[in-house]
Amino acid sequence: MPRDEHRDKPDKPDQERDDYGEEHGMAPGLTHGDGHDSPDRAARPGVFLAHAPADAERAAALDARLRAGGVRTAVDESRDLSDGLPAEPVLQELGACDLFLLLWSRDAADDAHVREQRQYADSFDKPCLVWPLDGTALPPGERPVERLPPGRDVPEVDAAVHRLLGTRPTDAGAGDGPGWDRTGGAGVEPGHWAIESDAQYGESLELDLAASADAAVPDDSVEGGHLTGTHLRAGLRGKVTGRWWFARTEGRLDLELATAFGLRPVRELRHLQLLGGDDRSLAAEDLHGIADPRHYRLTPERPS
Repeated sequence: MPRDEHRDKPDKPDQERDDYGEEHGMAPGLTHGDGHDSPDRAARPGVFLAHAPADAERAAALDARLRAGGVRTAVDESRDLSDGLPAEPVLQELGACDLFLLLWSRDAADDAHVREQRQYADSFDKPCLVWPLDGTALPPGERPVERLPPGRDVPEVDAAVHRLLGTRPTDAGAGDGPGWDRTGGAGVEPGHWAIESDAQYGESLELDLAASADAAVPDDSVEGGHLTGTHLRAGLRGKVTGRWWFARTEGRLDLELATAFGLRPVRELRHLQLLGGDDRSLAAEDLHGIADPRHYRLTPERPS
């Protein structure tokens, strides 16, 4: 069960997010992400997807469909239950979401992460939509729940989400949704890149991306390899190593980072969705995130 001290915190992530843009410096030309009062926030509501690892394939299909239709999504990639509590970023996403979407199955019923996420969604007074994947009975909850009939597919669940949110899906083919190739053929290639983000207290990466034969890419549309460089965040500087993958058809850059800020490396996985760009730089945002999605500028070092 959630601890009482977190039951009184549904508005904390929103307050912190609204304050960041005024109190902390950002890279020139970058603006902070989705506050409650921003036009982007109003146009792009957020859905938290809760699911068991065994149901990841269907969760990924629904996640891609929702994002292509203009909905921001959040998922728990860390699956961290330190002291029996979800990680703080997960709590922030739960507090900021407009709808809690539960992929319910026997595996989900046995998953401690899913149970805790549902309890906290209840404590934050979030409406809940249940997508039953099998005949497992749903335990009683504290909040009103809408349960879809069994056998519904991804498009039907997507339609139910937009109905509950009171929105219409954007037409990705018309160039308004994240599924459209807005990069105009530009992309991320091996070389030196400066990446600036609008994260709290400022953040930048100076990365050398090297192609690698062992990048484990699925096909020719994906390029990848190893990376090295420097990571500057909140006044701390550390050497960073890791791997990178760029999916050209999706305009998606994945960064697996290990930064030596102290005695132990800080490990994280970033998923960046390209939004557009020109010959000088590319713009991107976090693929997932509702409470505080970061925005980025990626600038390649061109040969002189």
